[in-house]
Amino acid sequence: MSYNLADQVHDNLRNLLQTNWGERLGFYDFGANLRPLTTEFVSQDDFDSQAIERIAAAVGRWMPYVSLDEFLSDIDRTENKNTAVIRITITYSISALNVLKKSLQVTLYAI
Repeated sequence: MSYNLADQVHDNLRNLLQTNWGERLGFYDFGANLRPLTTEFVSQDDFDSQAIERIAAAVGRWMPYVSLDEFLSDIDRTENKNTAVIRITITYSISALNVLKKSLQVTLYAI
């Protein structure tokens, strides 16, 4: 439970990025829908462009008061060549709350 509005927005943004379409009852298209990208993973450049597009669309629709500043992805294939751990770091700002350049990291697992 959070009593600070900036912390609540941070948690809501994390939930938005980790939710895929069809997982939220009554809101089929809620979420960034990033998990399907992990199964179609071909190259980091292609993944980055698709992920940025999906994240920007979800944030624009569900959290328009959040301004996305930077996107960074890191792909780790050290354990197995057929799987990967993808870490996405988003830097965002919320001008209404005077929150500038706050970071959020989400981890996805690609098969």
